[in-house]
Amino acid sequence: MKHGQLLLKISTDFNKMTSGKGLMSQKILTASPLAALLLLSGCAVTPNPLTMAEIQPKAAEDVKTLNASQSKVTGLLTPEMAVARALLYNRDRHVKTMQSALRSQQLDAANYDMLPSLTARAGYTTRSEYEATQSVPFVDGEPSNSSNDNSYSISQERNRKTYGVDFTWSILDFGLSYVRANQSADQYLISVEEERKAVQNLAQEVRTAYWKSVSADRLLNKVEPLMVRVNESLERSRTISRQRLSNPLDSYSYERSLLDVKRSLDSLRNELIGAREKLASLMGLPPTTTLELPQYDSAQLKAPKAKLDVATMEQTALLMRPEVLTTHYRERIARDEVRASLLKMFPDLSFSASYSYDDNQYLLFQDWTSAGAAVSYDLLNVFQAKANKEAAETSVEITREERLATSLAVLTQVHLAQLKYVAADRDLGTAQNYLQVSRNISDLVTQQSRSGSIGELTAIKEQLNSLIAELRRDLAYAQIQNAYARVYQSIGLDPYPKLEGTAEPAQLASALVQRRQDWDDGQIGVVVEPISEQSPILKQGENGEAPSFSFDANTFAVAGSVHYSFSTPAGEGLPQWLTFSEATRTFTAVPGSPATPVTIMIKAENEKGVYALDRFVLAPDSSLTEA
Repeated sequence: MKHGQLLLKISTDFNKMTSGKGLMSQKILTASPLAALLLLSGCAVTPNPLTMAEIQPKAAEDVKTLNASQSKVTGLLTPEMAVARALLYNRDRHVKTMQSALRSQQLDAANYDMLPSLTARAGYTTRSEYEATQSVPFVDGEPSNSSNDNSYSISQERNRKTYGVDFTWSILDFGLSYVRANQSADQYLISVEEERKAVQNLAQEVRTAYWKSVSADRLLNKVEPLMVRVNESLERSRTISRQRLSNPLDSYSYERSLLDVKRSLDSLRNELIGAREKLASLMGLPPTTTLELPQYDSAQLKAPKAKLDVATMEQTALLMRPEVLTTHYRERIARDEVRASLLKMFPDLSFSASYSYDDNQYLLFQDWTSAGAAVSYDLLNVFQAKANKEAAETSVEITREERLATSLAVLTQVHLAQLKYVAADRDLGTAQNYLQVSRNISDLVTQQSRSGSIGELTAIKEQLNSLIAELRRDLAYAQIQNAYARVYQSIGLDPYPKLEGTAEPAQLASALVQRRQDWDDGQIGVVVEPISEQSPILKQGENGEAPSFSFDANTFAVAGSVHYSFSTPAGEGLPQWLTFSEATRTFTAVPGSPATPVTIMIKAENEKGVYALDRFVLAPDSSLTEA
C-alpha cells in the first residue's frame, strides 16, 4: 500500500472513531501514537537523482560564467601577468578564500554565543473543560476521604493569553563560550595560513606551466616540419624496399632508424602538448582561450640570481611558513581545550530575571517581574574531570610534537630547495653548452647533406638531436625558474605584498615584479618586532644624558653580523641632529639641537647581502618639545 493511501485510511478510521464516545475515546488515545508514527514514515526521503534536463541549464550557465569571469587576455602574456591572473581568477584559489571568509563568519557567530540569553515569549492555551479541583482534609499525615463536600473550585480560565521576557546568564556558559570563541579565532587564522600556502603553490605551478608553454610554442613549430621529412623518407624507404632496389637488410635497418626518430619526435610532442591548456586552466580561463606568448632566444634566457643565506633562510622559514604557523595555532587550540576541561570542573552560577503577563482573570496580579540566582554542579564531573584534563594535556603534547616534526621538515626543505637551485643553475649551464654544440653539428651535417656527402637520415637525426637539446635547455630553464620560486616558497615568503582594495591584473603583476626584485636584492629577512611597537621616543636620560632610544636586539631575524643603514623620505640618511650607535642599537639626539619627529627606514643587512627593512617614526619626548 502506498504512503498516501495508508494515510487516507488512517484519516478515515480516525473520523469514525471520533464519532463515538466512552470506549471509543480510549481507542483514539491508543491509536494516536501509531498514527503519528505512520505519518512520519510517510514523509521518509528517498534518493532523487538530477535529470539531464535539470543539469543541462546549469552546465550552460557554468560555461557562460567561465567565459565571462575576467577580462580578455590581450597582448603578450608575461610570467608576472600569468601569475597575477591566476591569483585573481583561479577557481581553487577562490575556494580557499571563501573557506577563510566562512571561518571569519563562524568566529562572529562564536562571539555572539558569549551574550546572555534574552527570550521573548507569547502564547495562547485553551482547554475543552475547566480545570476544576477539589480539596480533602489532611489527617494524621494522610489525605482523608471522609469529606462530604462535593464542591469544586477553579483558578484558571479555559482560554488564556500569556507573554513575557526572560533574561538568563550563566557564568560557566560564558567562560566556555569565551574559550570556544578563542578556538574559533585560531581556526580562522589557520584558514588564512592555508590560503597563503595555496597562493604560494599556485604561483609556483603557473611559473612552471608558463615556461613550458613558451617552449611548446617554439619547439612544436620545429617538430612538425621535421616529422614531415621523416614521413617522406619512410615512404621512399618502403618504395625502395618493395622494388628491391637495395639490400633488404639495409632497407629495414634504415626504416627502423627512421621509426626511432619518429618515435622520439612523438615523445617530444607529447611532452609539450597540453601546456597551453594547463596554463589557461591555472589562470581560470577555458582551455580554448588563445594566449599570445613571447618568443625568447637563447640570449634572453638568463637564470635568475638569488642571494642565498641558509642561516637567515632557516630563521625566516620558522617564522613565516604556513605549515609551522598552523601548528602553533593548533597547539594554542589544544591549550584552550585544557582550560575548557578545567572550567567544567567548577559549579555554575546563573542569574535570571523576567517579566510575565497572564490574562487569567482569577489572578490578583496579572503581570509581575521576578529575579533569581542559582548555583548548580554536576556531581559526576568529579569522576570524569581528571580524565578530561589528562586527555586535553595529552593533546597539547601531541601538537607540540607535531610542531617539532613540522619544523624539522621545513628546515630540511629549506636546505633541499637551496641545493636544488644550485643544481638547476648548473644543469642550465650544461644544457646551454650542449645545445650550442648540437646546433653546430646540425648545421654542419645539414650543409654536407645538401652537397650529398652525408645521407639524409644522418641529417634528420642531427636535427632531432638539436631539437631535443633545445627542449632540454628549455626544460632546464623552466626547472631553474621552478627551483628559484621554491627557494622563496620554502621560507614562506608571499609572492606579492598585501594590496589595499580590489587589485587589477596589471596592478598585481607590477607588485609581483617588485617583490621579485626585492628577493633578488636580498630582502628575505623578517621583522620580528616592529620598532613602531617599541615606543620609539627620544627620552631624556636620568643623569642629564642626551635624549636617546634603543631598539631590541631581536627586532630583525637576520643571521650573522648585521650592519644597519638608514634613509628618510627625502632619500637621505639620518638628520644631522641624530646619531646612531650600532653596538648598542641606540639613536641619540645631539644636545642643543632641535629635535623633531622623523620617519626612518632602517635596513638590517648581513655580510652575505640579505636584509630586512622596517619603517618607523622617531619622535622626541613631549618634555623636550615643550622646552
